[in-house]
Amino acid sequence: MPQLMTVPQTDFTPLETLAMSEIAVRAALESTRLGIFDALAESPLSAHEVAGKFGFQEAKTAALLDLLVSVGLLARDSGGYTTTPTSSEYLCHASPFFVGKGMELTQRFLHSVAADFTSLLRGSSDLRSESDTLWAVDDTLDGTEQEARLGSLQDVVAFTAGLPGFAGMRRMCDVGGNHGAFSMALLDRNPQLRPELADLPEVAAAATPRIAARGYADRMSAFACDLRTDALEPARYDLLLASHVLYGFMDRLPGLLSMFHRALNSGGWFVSHHMSGEGQVPALVTQARELVTRMAGYATHVVAKEQLAGALREAGFDEIRTAPAGQRQEGLIVAARKA
Repeated sequence: MPQLMTVPQTDFTPLETLAMSEIAVRAALESTRLGIFDALAESPLSAHEVAGKFGFQEAKTAALLDLLVSVGLLARDSGGYTTTPTSSEYLCHASPFFVGKGMELTQRFLHSVAADFTSLLRGSSDLRSESDTLWAVDDTLDGTEQEARLGSLQDVVAFTAGLPGFAGMRRMCDVGGNHGAFSMALLDRNPQLRPELADLPEVAAAATPRIAARGYADRMSAFACDLRTDALEPARYDLLLASHVLYGFMDRLPGLLSMFHRALNSGGWFVSHHMSGEGQVPALVTQARELVTRMAGYATHVVAKEQLAGALREAGFDEIRTAPAGQRQEGLIVAARKA
């Protein structure tokens, strides 16, 4: 009985906040999907007006809107609820930086890990084979492109377009190119470029109609290539770009880079874009991402600058250049030239 009457010595609030964060994420994602942020971006609305517009119950709607206020996605004053700069830029469908599907993609990966957490820790389950098919889903292609448009796409394209000889490049391979946005943006910088998107068979098949829908089918193509079993054609390309690819091959990095070296013409450039682990990103984000990556069957999501530079030199590359990428410099761009 005396033990039941003792009081805790530490604050439980951090754990309670952590537990409640899941419903806040779901509230934000469902509100995005339903178009609540779109409606509130047009004009402030009361909880009564929002409920009437969407056919919701008013009391529940008010609680939802107040929760979104508490996490900084809505603001409230005498005129009603309205969007904040964050939700206007990232959660309204009309914004060029809408990232709703990107956030949904992250949640799907997190839920896959959570559903089999202990088995994954023990190594008795495998998510990597399941994720191979996920990359070809339209929502995944949209989600990864939305995430890239938050800054890394722009940084990688500007860096690559600034490499010596870029204007004279004619053939490019977008290795693991997925949505193809990097190639399309580089095509806009160099109309004479002829990118080939190389990815898993199902991804290449899904990318082909996307390329046509964006109006690039006459200058860009996609083909099936599984880097675990296939190799690129030797001396074919002036530029190889691999965005978020190398982390999946850390156990065979020297051999992969040597194959890339052979695939380039003399003077050609290889450009890698991947997580650096050195940006100004909250520790919770970086550590959670690394946990999910390892649980999914990969060694790491981070490729250190020094490690990659050394491996590139061993593969025969030189003129190594680096630059940060992304809003908080969470990405690293590393380029190297074939002598």
